Formats: sequence, structure tokens, C-alpha cells
Amino acid sequence: MKGFLGTGAPFGADLNLVVQLIMGLALIAGVLLAKQKRYTAHGICQTTVLLLNLLMIGLVMWPSFQQQVKPALSKVLHKWYYEAAMIHAVLGIGAELLGLYIIIVAGTNILPQWLRFKDWKLWMRTELVLWAIVLVSGVGTYCAWYLAPFR
Repeated sequence: MKGFLGTGAPFGADLNLVVQLIMGLALIAGVLLAKQKRYTAHGICQTTVLLLNLLMIGLVMWPSFQQQVKPALSKVLHKWYYEAAMIHAVLGIGAELLGLYIIIVAGTNILPQWLRFKDWKLWMRTELVLWAIVLVSGVGTYCAWYLAPFR
């Protein structure tokens, strides 16, 4: 199905781009909640974004990667639009895994004490910076695939 942003992208890619940008804004709102010491609201906001992102990965990004990028990796990794997708995927996996780790540490007692971090601000800020990089690389991937001349 054709997208709605007028770029030639499929609907899923357009929807994912818009959802990712909204989630980026929600992450900033979550930071503001933490600065106001509203930690429960902060946790709910950030966890919701992380889980929604996991859903978008499963419904849009992973299938797209499997269909468009993975089959071509061994032959065309030197082309920038495949490189953009690979860089975004690697960074995104790192950000999602770190986010899941933070949620497990913050919201459960599953992990033993020696696997739990103590410097909350460092880990949260690291995740926010990594997420911002992934968001920018995702927009770059969208542009590489749907706005720039393709091949």
C-alpha cells in the first residue's frame, strides 16, 4: 500500500517514521518528567515508548530489513543505502537492548545485585543519546531509501 507522505515509501515506512518522531518527542517529555522528580510517570512514559518501538521493530522494521536489506548484504554492502540501513539496525538493536536492560533493572528484581547498575543518570543519559542517534540514523535511512535516487 502506498504511503501518505508523498515520498514513494510504502505505508508502513511512512507510519513508522511518524511514530518514531512522536516517540522521540515522548522521550523528551519523559526526561522532563524525571527532572520534575515524577519518576513513576517517567518510567511509564519511557517504558511505553520502548515497548511501542519493539512493536514497530517487529511489525515494520524487521520485515523490511529481511525483505530489502538482508538478501542483498553480501553483494551490495558497499552501497550507501544498504550501509545506512545496516548502521541504523546495529545502533537500534543496541539502543533497544540497553532500554530493555534498564527496564529490567528499574522495574524488577530479576537480576542479581552485581548485574544491576548504580549510576542511574549515566545509564539513562547514555540511552537517551543512543536513542537520538538511532532516530537520526532512522530518518537518514528513510531518506536514503525513499527520497534519494535509489540505485
